[in-house]
Amino acid sequence: MQTSTLTPQETPTGSITIEELPIEAVAETELVYHQLCLADDFEDLEGKPFHVNGTHLAVFKFEDQFYAVDNRCPHMGYPMSKGSIRDGVLICHWHHWEFDLKSGGCFLASGDDLKAFPVELRDDGYLYVGLAKGEREAAKRRVIDRGKRALERGLKDRSTFFIAKAVTALRDASATPREIIQQGLHYGAHKSSEGWSSGVAILTLAANLWDDVDPKDHNLFLVHGLSQISRRTTGSSRPYRAAFPQTSEAHDLETLMRWFRYFIDKRHAGAAERILLTLNDRDYEKSVIADFVFTAATDYYFTGDGHALDFANKMFEALDYVEWEGAHEILRPIVVDLVSRTRHEETSRWADAVPVLEPVFERLDSIWKENQANTSELDISAFTQTLLGDEFEPTVAIVEEKLRAGVDPRDICRAMTYASAIRTARFHLKNEGDWHDVANIYSYAHALYHAFAYAPSVNLLRGIFHGVVFLAYLRWLNMPAARIPRHGQRLDETYESAAKMLDRLQEFADFQKVYEAEILVNQYLEEGHDIDALKQTLAHILLREDAELHMFQVLEVAFRHYDLSEDSEERRMHMLAATRYITAQKLMKNILWSTENAERLARGELLSERDDD
Repeated sequence: MQTSTLTPQETPTGSITIEELPIEAVAETELVYHQLCLADDFEDLEGKPFHVNGTHLAVFKFEDQFYAVDNRCPHMGYPMSKGSIRDGVLICHWHHWEFDLKSGGCFLASGDDLKAFPVELRDDGYLYVGLAKGEREAAKRRVIDRGKRALERGLKDRSTFFIAKAVTALRDASATPREIIQQGLHYGAHKSSEGWSSGVAILTLAANLWDDVDPKDHNLFLVHGLSQISRRTTGSSRPYRAAFPQTSEAHDLETLMRWFRYFIDKRHAGAAERILLTLNDRDYEKSVIADFVFTAATDYYFTGDGHALDFANKMFEALDYVEWEGAHEILRPIVVDLVSRTRHEETSRWADAVPVLEPVFERLDSIWKENQANTSELDISAFTQTLLGDEFEPTVAIVEEKLRAGVDPRDICRAMTYASAIRTARFHLKNEGDWHDVANIYSYAHALYHAFAYAPSVNLLRGIFHGVVFLAYLRWLNMPAARIPRHGQRLDETYESAAKMLDRLQEFADFQKVYEAEILVNQYLEEGHDIDALKQTLAHILLREDAELHMFQVLEVAFRHYDLSEDSEERRMHMLAATRYITAQKLMKNILWSTENAERLARGELLSERDDD
């Protein structure tokens, strides 16, 4: 036995910390006993907090006996050491959950139990608690499992605070972002009769933007997506569907594609869903499944204002992130988007486009054949100005010419995304009711770029022409056009450092000083300051508000296309577009407050303690 002297220390949260070394420990079978403190330090009914090798303990004296349990209430994490005892019942003072002090058993039928630990009073007058050698990992696993159950309850109850509490507990227990995102994606897909909702899209964006966000905002990002999921689900499961039964003769892909497009056309969601599930069940390549979905998303004109294609891309990004675990459920909602969203060839707004585009679509096979046979470079900056033309008919002809010459379709999509950034940066605040339109074309062009990388096909070419038309329609939202900061333009202010500039940017956002924020970002970029710090600041400005989907989409597109480009003006325009879109929105901060409160509780702070005295 190794013996050493230990003086318990008070942590900022009031727990007595027993360091991993040195300790006085005695190995007895599978338990290691750790010295806590003198038994005489306790008053009857008194509880004390301890932290032993990563395990949080609450130790109590009751009727001359000593008891130890997990110090975190399984309900909301409130410190049990602050609770009270009545007739052997331990009571959490926050929501009055009650537990058997001896066993930790919860008196609520649906409540989780507290973990109880053996306590010994030895001849030296000290108390010792027995912990299993693997207790640290076991405790972590208990917290993760409990956190996942708590997260599901929060999703069902549509409680942002409960969701934030569960996320905080999971992250504190070292649950990976993927574990949390996987659970949210599965719940959002399985518990909704809707399509690919804003919640699962934001959760996917959290995965995509994880490294662009300050780690202090990671929990907040997860809570945003999960809270959106909770609002878009009812708790009822989607009706079960299965793949087609296995047969000795496999279905050929040409037939399955023909059937899939037919059922989407007839808005028969159930039949189309089974075909997707069959493709997944038969282990077809991801690009094959993507080709089915992207083809159906572009069979009709700018389906759902571009959301059908954008959500399809997000779905495949989500599936890749979770390595296609749970794909059977995650695939299913996209069919709802494909069958139920507006097909713009049926709307009056697109009436003039149909007779222009239909002859082009009849020539798609030859356009694709020539595109694949030839090679040609594209001046993206110059072509972006072509895409911003007032009339779509001549632009359609130029796009066809470029494709036949062998221009990479992704380069056209990049130019379209750049043009969309300019449309956003020039969007006048007088047009505030149409913010979604510029966000839609921005995210659509970005999704099309990724779709061509994931599953290039002749059918995807239609998506380019749809985007060309919609860009032209949006010219009215740039009349009058908002001012774009000039090169070299500065505010009449001086800043001690780049960090002070970013602090000022947040102040401008607080008061919706949109143009001042853009000028400041313009100056920041021209002075060559750290782009990662700027990204984190813009993300924080977004995350502290109760932001909606389009704000997240704009942020991602701006960040990704900044990274894709080496052209300083193209990069500048993407960051100005994001700055304008995000700072122009003024929303509530309920998600921020819920997450901050959850994190305070996890640190052992009390919400009842005022910090504004």
